Amino acid sequence: MELSRQLCMKMRKNKKTQFSSLPASTLGLEIHFYIPETRHLEYIKGSYTAEELCVDAAKKCSISPLCHNLFALYNDATDTWYSPSHEFSITEDTGIKLHYRM
Repeated sequence: MELSRQLCMKMRKNKKTQFSSLPASTLGLEIHFYIPETRHLEYIKGSYTAEELCVDAAKKCSISPLCHNLFALYNDATDTWYSPSHEFSITEDTGIKLHYRM
């Protein structure tokens, strides 16, 4: 009984974070940073690999080429880390919010 209650609470929590982490104003692909003063990167259309996006994010944060391979893109809504070879195809209907994290 206790296990089923914990499972239900976990499922409710996941649904709440899934809907709250993707605001309606997100169009295209956005990459957010830990530093609140740093403006997020936006990509409206095109096709990019995760590695290309990480290089752009590292430049924006002034992270050296020696250390930028320690960072990756994370999707908080789906709890997914993207490999460098993952390809994002961004169209008008795309609404993805990613975080650039270590």
